[in-house]
Amino acid sequence: MELKMKLGVYLINLDSSTDRLAQASAELKKHNIEFERISAVDGRKLDVKTYESYNSSQANALMGRDLLGAEIGCYLSHKRCVSEFLASDYDFVIVVEDDLEVISDLVATVKKTVQWLEQNQKGWYLINIGSTKRKLSKQMHQIEQHQLLKAYYFPVLTLGLVWSREGAQAFQHDLIQINAPIDVALQSWLTDLSKGYSIYPPLVQPNGAESDIDAVKVNSTAVRQRVGKRWPRQKRMWGNKLKALKNKICST
Repeated sequence: MELKMKLGVYLINLDSSTDRLAQASAELKKHNIEFERISAVDGRKLDVKTYESYNSSQANALMGRDLLGAEIGCYLSHKRCVSEFLASDYDFVIVVEDDLEVISDLVATVKKTVQWLEQNQKGWYLINIGSTKRKLSKQMHQIEQHQLLKAYYFPVLTLGLVWSREGAQAFQHDLIQINAPIDVALQSWLTDLSKGYSIYPPLVQPNGAESDIDAVKVNSTAVRQRVGKRWPRQKRMWGNKLKALKNKICST
């Protein structure tokens, strides 16, 4: 029985990035995809040291460094999408960043994926549709040439995501403070809860242009700050991998 659903598509784009908007709009329209533009937060204008939702001590513990303003802006842009989604009448929403290239039948494949998940894996939170990684995952279903994977180790990068309402509500409740880039925060959260999925091969890929949403031109000092201390990052990554492995073993 086919599930009736209202599926939205959000495109994150900075107000100043008019060329990127034109490029992304043309790409989506080429595939007959209707979308709503979500104005991205320009994090380059944020003072990270005074931003109330940012936790510097936790960021240094997890990342080995403070976050850049652009990283916080990217995080806030995705939070804005979640808020818009929950205020809408959509059942599910696709969120894409403006440096995307569509490489498959995006909307139709997402609908088939959501249909299967709702019938077989109720309670899912988020699907990554732009990752080429399959670490610590398990194939759950085949959708034409694509594999739907249970992503025990949720992939990073947020080029393309699909939210359920349950997942969006949990995100708003659970991830109040900002202490990591959005993709790292989602990876840790979903790896811990084991409620993330991915599609392989991906439905979208980067078009080769650097994303304006989280990109920032920095000097050599800022580059060194971005690299941060190795141990906190290694500790976080190995902790997530061990959780993912445990969840995968326990599910078999």
